Amino acid sequence: MDEGVGGASPGRDRALSKSDSIAVGIVVAVVGIAIVAVAFVGSAERFQSPRWVVAAAGGAFLFFGSWTCVVYLLGFDPKRPDDTLPSPALQLLFFVPGFLLFAAPFHWIAFGPGRRQFSGSLSLPFVSVTEVPGGEIGGRIMFGIGALLVDAILVGTVVKLVQRMPRGGRGGSSSVLQ
Repeated sequence: MDEGVGGASPGRDRALSKSDSIAVGIVVAVVGIAIVAVAFVGSAERFQSPRWVVAAAGGAFLFFGSWTCVVYLLGFDPKRPDDTLPSPALQLLFFVPGFLLFAAPFHWIAFGPGRRQFSGSLSLPFVSVTEVPGGEIGGRIMFGIGALLVDAILVGTVVKLVQRMPRGGRGGSSSVLQ
């Protein structure tokens, strides 16, 4: 393999520029807006789930794309993340609704009422099987595991950010959650 200067591969450890990161955030947010719009105005017969489930997935894209834009517009530097990340309160304003919207479809699929249909594919070296039928219970279990993992990430993120928030006292903290 061709290695660059210092033994590193070309492009390795290369972050996007500030303007490219903002552009990616805008694209992700616009995709989220498009998904939400389709959820509200799309043809009903094309949906195999409630519209709110589709809108929640789009909302997650919107929040996380917006987060990427905001964090870079506020001067985030990936080489100094601890010094340049926005306040924990601002991070909570994006992450809590973003993770809740991201988790909602997993929860609905795993724990919501009604029947679910699952299928998948299996690919191994030299063998590929498509459309492996999956049982409803197995599919719900897998999505339930995913839902609980997203919940754990959300709780861990909230706890960590709340712990980083400035505490009361002198100096006039501008914390939202005091």
